[in-house]
Amino acid sequence: MGIAADTYADLTRKMYEDWENRFYPKQKELLEKASSGQLATEQLARVDENLDSSLRAATQSNTNNMARFGVKAEQDEGMAARQALGAAGAKNAVREHGKERSMAILSGANMGLRDQMNVGGGM
Repeated sequence: MGIAADTYADLTRKMYEDWENRFYPKQKELLEKASSGQLATEQLARVDENLDSSLRAATQSNTNNMARFGVKAEQDEGMAARQALGAAGAKNAVREHGKERSMAILSGANMGLRDQMNVGGGM
């Protein structure tokens, strides 16, 4: 073979070793979390934390704005129901995305075009 082919082969080997040492362990960990449901569970916990933080900030902002006018902010009767619906909607969206991600992992939908062609015997 020629120098160019040897150099290209060497680069390809080094790129594969780099991928195998740095990216594959993380990819494997994320795949295991996604397939076991741990990733979705972690995301659902973050939804609760983020929603609580956002609602606390919005309530405080409303209280501060009303206080500037010398008016006490009243608690809205339907606020708790809207908050619960918001939390349920966010959690359902996370669950739905988790199902889609699992199906994409199983079907190989996230493979690149070149990888899909190689699976079928092309290129």
